[in-house]
Amino acid sequence: MTDLVSENGDDTRKSELDELDDLLKRPNCSVNEVEEFYQNGVNNEERMLIWKWLLGVGGKNIITDWDTPQHKDIDTITEDVKKVTDDTESQDKMACIISYYCTARNTSYKTACGWVEVLLPLTALSKGDMYAAFYALLSKFVPRNCKADGKPFHLFRLLLLYHDPELCTFLDTKKCAPELYAQRWFRSLYVGKCDQQVVREMWTRYLLQGDPFMVFYLGLVILVNARDYILNQLETEDCSEIASQITTFPDSLSVEDIEDFMSLAKYYGERTPASFRHDYHAQLFGNAPTESNFASLSQALCLPISIPELLHKTSCEGINYLVVDCRPKMQYEAGHLPGAVHLDPDTMLADPALFTTNVASVLLMQRKTFLEDELTSNHLCFMGHSRIEEDHLLNMVVAHFLLRKTQFVSCARDGYKALHELLDREVDNGLEEHNSNQCLVCCEEQALRMADTELVVASPEPEINSNLVSKMSSVMKVTSSSVRNKLGSLWTEDLSERHVTTATKSKPYRGMENVFSIADDEEDELVGGASSSEESEREIINVKLWQSKADTISSHSVEEITPDGKMFTCVLLLTDTHLYNIRHLPDRPPMGVIKFRYSYANIARITAKKKHPDVITFKFIKSETELTAYRFLIPQSKVVTAQITSLIPPDQ
Repeated sequence: MTDLVSENGDDTRKSELDELDDLLKRPNCSVNEVEEFYQNGVNNEERMLIWKWLLGVGGKNIITDWDTPQHKDIDTITEDVKKVTDDTESQDKMACIISYYCTARNTSYKTACGWVEVLLPLTALSKGDMYAAFYALLSKFVPRNCKADGKPFHLFRLLLLYHDPELCTFLDTKKCAPELYAQRWFRSLYVGKCDQQVVREMWTRYLLQGDPFMVFYLGLVILVNARDYILNQLETEDCSEIASQITTFPDSLSVEDIEDFMSLAKYYGERTPASFRHDYHAQLFGNAPTESNFASLSQALCLPISIPELLHKTSCEGINYLVVDCRPKMQYEAGHLPGAVHLDPDTMLADPALFTTNVASVLLMQRKTFLEDELTSNHLCFMGHSRIEEDHLLNMVVAHFLLRKTQFVSCARDGYKALHELLDREVDNGLEEHNSNQCLVCCEEQALRMADTELVVASPEPEINSNLVSKMSSVMKVTSSSVRNKLGSLWTEDLSERHVTTATKSKPYRGMENVFSIADDEEDELVGGASSSEESEREIINVKLWQSKADTISSHSVEEITPDGKMFTCVLLLTDTHLYNIRHLPDRPPMGVIKFRYSYANIARITAKKKHPDVITFKFIKSETELTAYRFLIPQSKVVTAQITSLIPPDQ
């Protein structure tokens, strides 16, 4: 919409200005009425009236005294202001407003913060209105935490991964994180070096839309529209050059582009899960702590979807969720969301051909829905149980779909357990084939009720106002701790020796019929792993990064049992050539310490206990005359050991 220029004494434009003023002063004035007026053409004065009304700052003179001491960064502020405008009056207003804002909020000024760019389109306003509009834009439309490794950029990457996994993977490969190119976009609301007429048109439509998340959708449109250029022309460029070029893409927009630009952003917004807005609005544009929903966002494999949204599939127009339940078959058969399809993650390792067939069926169902109705596409939402020992398989399945460049991939936040808890007493009606005797959540709840009952019976003087949840929590903490210690001591027998020597064995390391065997529980297995107190050379790595490396075949969450009976959460990482044991650093997620690395040729024996088949002992060839051993508690141990055994080369 081009600005209409009126000559002095133009009674028509004056009457239209009065008409707009009257419209905006009406108590029941709607955005639709304002948009209709705008579509008929406005001049800059009318545009400023519309902006003030949309921002809620019309007639608010929130600053009565501008005579405050100049901010300590005033020289830097003044220099930056002069870079964007030659008008001295505008320079003075902009510098004064930024200085006042920094002083009032007791904050420092940084050149790349975007405030100068945000103020530039507002210079036609009075200083008081200009400050009020500036404050409203920063608080309502500029995402919080727009800095290096900032939360908005992690969220934007997941949005790009959701809509264009191929492009996202390319940028990830180039280590071109969104903060490197989108920081200027978000901080300045796409002002950058755009022509001011383009900015005025874009901002008017932006404010009429009233959705602060348009800042993300506009960025998505910019990248998707330039995807062919990025993938082909920038393929050989380094990260710095790619980020530099992408940053400047909005600068080439023209006024004629804005209508389509905004329409496409709205289109992508309607095909993005509602959770994207609902779950993060308060943290990005409100006063809620930014950590509440962002704790693991930087490590998320795909966009998380809230359980309430899955239960109300029509809450987001244009989206129909195909829930892919990746829990073990027995759990799926004990209760699942109506319409959910089962994809057994165990088959990924145990029967790859069957897994490939099942994946093809899921993709066919997704594609079929789109062909039947192009306005409604099937979005895949993967669901696990929310148990660490099982959901690592879920992550492998999700990664498989992403590697196939599958669009619209998400996961259910907190999985089946959260679904079960949300349904509460309606669980039998809300789930298909629900069997409380086999459902894990029901069994866990029953165990808690029994534990609580035992606690009440055992207490000679129960407190009348005791809190049920507190008692349950106490029981579980004590039980968990005691069981963990008992298990560690049970599985750790005579651990005084560190290594097994060939002098104690009559058989050679090789020449055995099978590397994997089942040992008697009474057999004295000597475990040579480092004890919990033992100092070792620390090679610290990013676990998530290693799990995504090209040569990584799979990874498995396990518990290492040390010689002194303690247990530590670790990851067994299988690569093309080596087996790694990586112990998590609880205070530094996602970092971990490599406890050992052995080639598959150095695996002498893998042993399982008869009574505890998930307790697995690995013996490795340390030297020509010496073995060393490590013991683990491995969920799905049959699948894991079968995969490791298959990687051991045949005897030469």
